[in-house]
Amino acid sequence: MIETQESLRGSSVFCDDKTEGLRDRTITRAVQHAVGADREKRGRSTAGSMAGITIMAIHEILLTVCIVIQMKSGAAIGTGTGFFYTQGDKLFLVTNEHMFLANPKGEKPDSFKVRLHTNINDTTHNDIYDISIYSGSAPLWKTHPRQKADVALIQLNSKTLRQRFVIKAWSKDGFLPSNFPLNPGEDVFIMGYPESFHDQVHNLPVLRNAMIASAYGVPFSNQPLFLTDAKLLPGNSGGPVVTKPKNVWVDDKGNANMMTGTVYYLLGIHSGTVDPKMTQGTDVGLGAAWYISLVEDIALQFP
Repeated sequence: MIETQESLRGSSVFCDDKTEGLRDRTITRAVQHAVGADREKRGRSTAGSMAGITIMAIHEILLTVCIVIQMKSGAAIGTGTGFFYTQGDKLFLVTNEHMFLANPKGEKPDSFKVRLHTNINDTTHNDIYDISIYSGSAPLWKTHPRQKADVALIQLNSKTLRQRFVIKAWSKDGFLPSNFPLNPGEDVFIMGYPESFHDQVHNLPVLRNAMIASAYGVPFSNQPLFLTDAKLLPGNSGGPVVTKPKNVWVDDKGNANMMTGTVYYLLGIHSGTVDPKMTQGTDVGLGAAWYISLVEDIALQFP
C-alpha cells in the first residue's frame, strides 16, 4: 500500500517539532473559533467592514464540506476535512480513516466536532455539531470490506441534522459517468481546510487547484487510488477531489455533451502527500486520492 505523510502522522518522518508546534497553535485558534468564541462580535465587525459590498449567493458545492475537529476528553487534538454523502435516506460524513485513528502525535480521538451552517441566507450563522465515533468501545465508522484504503464513513442522524442545519450532500449521481474520460493532465480542484485555514467568519473552505498526475481510472500501483499534483497541507485530509466546472463534456466516442448549467463531478477523496521514504527520500510533491466508488461500497455496509 502506498504510504502518505498524512497516514504516517504519528511517526518521526512526518514533521519536525517546529512544524508540530505551529500546527498545535493553529488547531487551538481554529477550535477557539469553532466553539463560538466572540462570534457575535466578529459578526458585527464584519458587517461594518463589508459596507457597500454585495455578498453573492453561496454555491451549494461549498456547503457539502466541513472542517472536522478531532476531540479527546473534551480537548481538540487535530483537524481535517470531511464531506457529506447520501445513499437513499441515509446521510454520512466521509473522511480519511486516519482521522478516526490518531492525530499527528498518535493521540486517539474519542469524538469529532464539525461546524455547520444554520441559515442558508446568512453564512455567518453557524454552530457546532458533536459526532460520537464510538458506542462504548465499538467504533461507529466503517471502512471498505475488501480494499485497504484510507477512507471511512460514519452515519449521521439525517432528520436531526437537516432540521437544524443547512446540509448539502453528494450522492452516486455526482460520480463521473463511465463514458466521460478524464484526460491525462486534466485540471481538478480539492476543497478543504489546510492547517485548519478557512473563512472562519462565513465558515467556508478554501479550494486548491490540482492536476490529475496518474492515469485516471487505473489503480495506481494496483491500489484504488490516483495521484494529484497540488500543493496540499495537513488539514486537507478527507477533502473531495472535484472536476473543474464546465458545461460541455466530450464522451469516449468523441461526442460533445451539452449540460444544463455548470456541472461538477466527484472523483475522489484526498488522503495525503506521497511520503519521501517511498521515493528514496525525495519529496515528489504529489498527493494520493482514493477513488470515489469506494464510498458507495462502504455506505452499503450500514443497515
